[in-house]
Amino acid sequence: MDPTNVLGGQKTCGYFVLVVLNGGKTYVDTKKCENNPLEQSLIFKDDNHCAVQADSSPGIEHVGDLQSSSSSNNQQLTVNIITKLTPVYYLGRVATTEIRDLMASYMNLSIEQDVINSLNLLCENTISGPAGLGFLSFVGFSAFDDIHPSGLVRHPNILPVLAVVESSDCCYMFQPKAPYTLENIMHYSPEALCSDWHIRFFIYQIMSALAYLHDFGVHHGNLKPSTILMSDSLWPYLSISDISHVKQNRGFGGPEGSILNSCCAEEDCSSRSIFASFNLPSSLDWSSHFKRWWTGELSNYEYLLVLNKLAGRRWGDPAFHPVMPWVIDFTVRPDENSDIGWRDLTKSKWRLAKGDEQLDFTYSSSDVPYHVSDECLSELAVCSYKARRLSKTILRSAVRSVYEPNEYPSSMQRLYQWTPDECIPEFYSDPWIFVSLHSEMSNLALPSWVTSSEEFICLHRDALESDRVSQQLHHWIDITFGYKLAGEASVEAKNVMLPPSDPSRPKSIGRRQLFTKPHPKRLISTPHSAYHNKVESCARCQRKGSNSTTDVLLNDCNPPNMFSQVDYLEEFEQATLFMELQHHLNPIYSYSNTAACCCSSVKYLKRQFSDQEVLQPDSVLSVVPDFDFGSYLECFESDDSSSIGYQELLRWKQRSCSVIEHHANDIFSIGCILAEIYLHRPLFDASLLAAYKETGMLPGALHELPVHVRLLVESCIQRQWERRPCSKHLLESPYFPPSVRSAYMFLAPLQLLCTSGDRLKYVTKLASEGTLKAMGEFAAEVCAPYCLPFVSSSRLDVDTESCLRLLKEFLKCLSVQAAKKHILPIIQKILQVPEYSHLKVSLLQDSFVRELWKKLGKQTYIEKVHPLVIANLHNSPNKITASSASIVLIGSSEELGIPITVHQTVLPLIHSFGKGLCDDGIETLVRIGGLLGESFIVKQILPLLRNVIHFCIDSSKVTKPEPQQSWNSFALIDGLSALEGLVSVLPVKAVLRELLQDQVCLHIKILMLIHLDLDVIQVAATAFVDLCLRIGPDNTVIHVLPHLKELFAELAFFQDSSAVSLPTKGLKISERNKSETIKMESRIDLVLLLYPFLASLVGIEKLREYCSTWFLLEQSLQRLYNWKFEPSSKCSISGENLKTQRFQPGNDTSSEVVPTELFNGAGSSVSQSQIPKTGWMAASKHRFRLEHGTSSDNLSASTSGNQPWFWFPSPDSSWGVPDLLGRSSGLKDELPWKIEASVLYSARAHPGALRSLEVHDDECTIFTGGVGPGFKGSIQRWELANMNCTSGYYGHEEVVNSICILSITGKVASCDGTIHIWNGQTGKLIAAHTESSTSFPLQTASVEQANMLNQDALSGGILSNAFRGSLYTTMHYMASEDKLVAGMGNGSIRFIDISRDQKLHLWKSDSAEISFSSLVSTICSSGSDKPRNGSLVASSSWIAAGLSSGYCRLLDERSGKIIAVWRAHDGHITKLASPEDHLIASSSLDKTLRIWDLRRNLSVQSNIFRSHSDGIFDFSVWGQDLLSVSRNKIALTSLSRPTNEIGHQQLVLQNLYSTDRGVKYKNMSVLSAISVLPLSRLFVVGTEDGFLKICH
Repeated sequence: MDPTNVLGGQKTCGYFVLVVLNGGKTYVDTKKCENNPLEQSLIFKDDNHCAVQADSSPGIEHVGDLQSSSSSNNQQLTVNIITKLTPVYYLGRVATTEIRDLMASYMNLSIEQDVINSLNLLCENTISGPAGLGFLSFVGFSAFDDIHPSGLVRHPNILPVLAVVESSDCCYMFQPKAPYTLENIMHYSPEALCSDWHIRFFIYQIMSALAYLHDFGVHHGNLKPSTILMSDSLWPYLSISDISHVKQNRGFGGPEGSILNSCCAEEDCSSRSIFASFNLPSSLDWSSHFKRWWTGELSNYEYLLVLNKLAGRRWGDPAFHPVMPWVIDFTVRPDENSDIGWRDLTKSKWRLAKGDEQLDFTYSSSDVPYHVSDECLSELAVCSYKARRLSKTILRSAVRSVYEPNEYPSSMQRLYQWTPDECIPEFYSDPWIFVSLHSEMSNLALPSWVTSSEEFICLHRDALESDRVSQQLHHWIDITFGYKLAGEASVEAKNVMLPPSDPSRPKSIGRRQLFTKPHPKRLISTPHSAYHNKVESCARCQRKGSNSTTDVLLNDCNPPNMFSQVDYLEEFEQATLFMELQHHLNPIYSYSNTAACCCSSVKYLKRQFSDQEVLQPDSVLSVVPDFDFGSYLECFESDDSSSIGYQELLRWKQRSCSVIEHHANDIFSIGCILAEIYLHRPLFDASLLAAYKETGMLPGALHELPVHVRLLVESCIQRQWERRPCSKHLLESPYFPPSVRSAYMFLAPLQLLCTSGDRLKYVTKLASEGTLKAMGEFAAEVCAPYCLPFVSSSRLDVDTESCLRLLKEFLKCLSVQAAKKHILPIIQKILQVPEYSHLKVSLLQDSFVRELWKKLGKQTYIEKVHPLVIANLHNSPNKITASSASIVLIGSSEELGIPITVHQTVLPLIHSFGKGLCDDGIETLVRIGGLLGESFIVKQILPLLRNVIHFCIDSSKVTKPEPQQSWNSFALIDGLSALEGLVSVLPVKAVLRELLQDQVCLHIKILMLIHLDLDVIQVAATAFVDLCLRIGPDNTVIHVLPHLKELFAELAFFQDSSAVSLPTKGLKISERNKSETIKMESRIDLVLLLYPFLASLVGIEKLREYCSTWFLLEQSLQRLYNWKFEPSSKCSISGENLKTQRFQPGNDTSSEVVPTELFNGAGSSVSQSQIPKTGWMAASKHRFRLEHGTSSDNLSASTSGNQPWFWFPSPDSSWGVPDLLGRSSGLKDELPWKIEASVLYSARAHPGALRSLEVHDDECTIFTGGVGPGFKGSIQRWELANMNCTSGYYGHEEVVNSICILSITGKVASCDGTIHIWNGQTGKLIAAHTESSTSFPLQTASVEQANMLNQDALSGGILSNAFRGSLYTTMHYMASEDKLVAGMGNGSIRFIDISRDQKLHLWKSDSAEISFSSLVSTICSSGSDKPRNGSLVASSSWIAAGLSSGYCRLLDERSGKIIAVWRAHDGHITKLASPEDHLIASSSLDKTLRIWDLRRNLSVQSNIFRSHSDGIFDFSVWGQDLLSVSRNKIALTSLSRPTNEIGHQQLVLQNLYSTDRGVKYKNMSVLSAISVLPLSRLFVVGTEDGFLKICH
């Protein structure tokens, strides 16, 4: 099944709708079904649909016609409408197998293949039939407006009709089922429509479909949120089954408000329709039901069903089943005169089950406070309740994968005690709920006080309708549907729900709060018996309407007699007021409720049709018009920069007119829906619409709409239908910007029912022609979620080129933030797939990685992509993938720089030793070392390898479990292989100095270990042979042979029974194939591997001189291997045939310590195969020198002081293997950072104090701001590689207080009271910004917008001459929006648009909010666009401003509304930062560092870090670590613990130390600024005496 199908390009819908077009009652015939009836179950029902899903086939939603059949002509008319509006792919009497074939055709995406093929040919300027041209006419290509391919091509916003199927008595329409409706989205995930543009795009699609219907002379007549279907990607559809004429012929045209009394599920029960939810229309008149319930005319059961319906709950959907309260605990027979056995309805069942103490603990200890983690009725509970009636398949999927019948509660009492969830209606109405269909599961046991299930249902229902429950039921309604779902009332009721993790994700279920005020108590309680002829049983319900029931009630009780007149009037007034506040429960979307004929024009449907004519589509144009692909591409050009003015909208409104009343009624519905989307509540109810019709008075809610939306809505809801705009005129409204139209044309073909490969081909062709760029950045971002899933789902190599081209086009057109949101996850998903794919290899090419790096930035690349590239060197089953990943790592190493390469590439590779690192992983490590030179190998890689090898040697001497011993062996093999490769690229002098001089060779140490695996010994011997060959015979004699005496002595006396028993073991060496690999089978084989080789290399006499046991060794060689030294012959065993692949672990290795899958493909020796001589930063030249032999002089020159990164130290000896492993993971997931507090390098940056510094994301460039010559401000640009000042900016008159690197634009902003924006490379001034009250000659013109808040300036306060009220005092860069936020001396905040180079709005402070005026000393903002529900911050983005008075101000980033003001410190706030979206860290001159949780009360938090003896000047955040400076000391603290546990903590202070010739010197300079380099694991500080210091 293709995962990218219709319905928004998401997963194929697995459910289908079978709509009865004509006929009497219909039921699903389970007898003819191929599956066992027990394997089927009702999965969903709403107003008009119910779905049956079989175990082995997709669900079929079956809609029954409840009224009498229509005439034959009416049936023909209905079918003809369907075939005119959309293609019908099958018609006739079919069997079950044909239905399944039809479903398979839909699932295989082949239904609309001809349309996409035609479009792909049009992209090549080739016309093939009318399908493509007709489709383009639907989506707005004006050249083909006159083409009407009736019945041939489906409009992209009309739900597909897969078939019209005939039966003996009626016709069925077969459709896929959409997962959501607009009603679902508005109620349960309103933030899914995340912006005004998305709303316009959504309305435009609905209008396009409506215009299509109107163009064929058909009006919808039933347009409302519940009939607008939506896909997973929120692509909307209109269903033909919801069109008024089709819907009337389905039998749902009866009275909307009639509901019969209900009790149980008996076949002849008058309320069966309520139980089945067929006769509860979506637009319920809640007011009338409430009145009837309040006065006792409607039962509690019925009223609760109405509330369930309004809340969106559906019968048959276990995840959103109707809910009822438990009213008794089943311990005793319910008795109203006794308090025993009754449930407390003032508390939720969750609260009763969990207890207040547990809920209070959960609420206080959670990051996001909540009491209730699940729905009041979960899917698990529903399926457990109904376990006796559900199939085992459903029980396995919803309850537990292993079916255990004994684990389900066996009795009602046990069920009540077990569940924290509420009840279901079946326990009040269906006696069969207790009967088990499974032989191994017993019936649900009834309480002892009843004798039958019918009696239990009657008594249980009596309890629900009792006076005791009726007097408390309103409390339960408040908890489940009412005001206790939100606000302080939910906290008091311990009913706070856990908010969704992603509020923008579409949902079809959720808690809907129906009431915002306490629900009135029921006035009159009606006994259950009042609804029945027989008091003693409810097996049959009374067949009476509501009038007779009312008579019974009025005869039995009289309200004035029960209450005093005053009490009654008070109750009546409260109930009336409550009803008036609930207008949103009775929405109206149609101006006229009268039934109308579907066809409003005689364009197509004037006459009657015969059977032969019914299904014949209109003839198409005989002459196909010319098509110009260039003209088509021009339609995508859009420019939204020129905003549409109010006057243009008015002129458009004046031109609006309609010619058909029914079409105008559809436009009225559009206006109501548009208003509701913005208002989050309906625009009209019955009373408001009646008043509007009578007086023309518009609802007051219209004034809450944005001006442009209000104008459009007013135009759509005109009282005179002739003045409403027609659908096509509405599509041309200025309300829809050009980008909406172009995005719609771009995306509509992607909704076709065809293969993803063809859609990918089409969208790639358009993108390659520049359509994304023409549409604009925002429209391209909207299109990305629809297009990019084709890339991630592609499995065919033929699609690789299209996928790569599409990714590159989106990389060019999307903003940085959009690329991170949409492209990055796709690339991560592809790289994470373990199997080989041509697309993965293409993504690992230099050119694409460079583009990705350039777009995302180095830090994002290192954090998100680089680890996945390294992961492709683990157990890679394909050599091509591993080689591609290796080339990326090698090519990027020089550009990353030594610090980042060490921490992000070298350490992860070494960390992978023993865990399945493939050959290319070892080769990568070696070639990176060769590329970066001898100094890098000697200072960085060799110390790490030595640590690992020594650790493994020491571990091998200790008895450990087999898995750890196995890992130890594998790690040794990898380490030796890497060491072998490095020896081959190092100069001989370096090899001698680092591995042999004054020390025992590592190889010999390993060869001496008797208990090691033979595979490890053989790899060590191979590496040893290569080492000797590399250093030559003379150095071997001097540095190696003296250390071999002990080894040869041990081998000479080695006893091996297997060797002794085989005196002629092996062949003569001279007879061996010299290229044959020698495999060690015994430790004595070491003699064969080493002795003959050394004899040939250094000479037999020299070898015998250092080997006292030479005679025994040579004797063993002759006896076992037929070897005898011949002076005239050369050694037959060379280094090559000693090579063997690194050991492959066996199947007996346990995965508890090291996962088994990590070992697949691990352990071959370093391959010296050539890799392509292409790479980054001229890496090929370095490789050429290394592969062809580099002289010692050449490599030695690289150790001079001019070498880049000369100051970066080698790994400290304290880097043991545990530390090594901890420091090699991601930025935020590793072990706590260890601060050495050591100054690595220091340089004089400024003559005076260094006051500010900013580190570029690449961590290779630093900008410092301080006091320059003449006491003016200056900025220096430093390259960390050589610690050279390469350029600077000297245009400031005052000392620079803030620097921001504008990463998106490549510019730098600096502030000394005036903001200067300049080129970071050249130092050339681009623009300067200042406020109007300051005279500044370089001030740029700016347009002040009118959205300024309070314009009253602050008076008084502490302002120095240096920071006058109109001067900028600090800056903060918001990269996601490319805006600069500047604080001012008078407490105001200015926004500056960097891309447009102009000042935006100014937020002025209100002197009333703070006791006295103060300047803005620091600013920070949230780094996320995700809203934080349930927290103090309700907006999607916030800005925090710290003031010199110690106050902190939190503002909504979009509106400027002040969210909170609190006293954060007792002194000047020096720095604010946001480690997480809900946290703010602040420092001050009051010597404290504080953490603020925005989800809690800011005024009472105790979260102070102390210990600094002076004011804290600055701090820097890295993940969960925070590094602060005060005078000459630094302190590191962790934020990993919950903020409520931090309290008053003491910081551990450290001094910085410099080392000169082994002597440590304490840093005495006052530290003024600090910044962390997270990728390099370093930090830099600035001092008051002008120095810049790099530390670790």
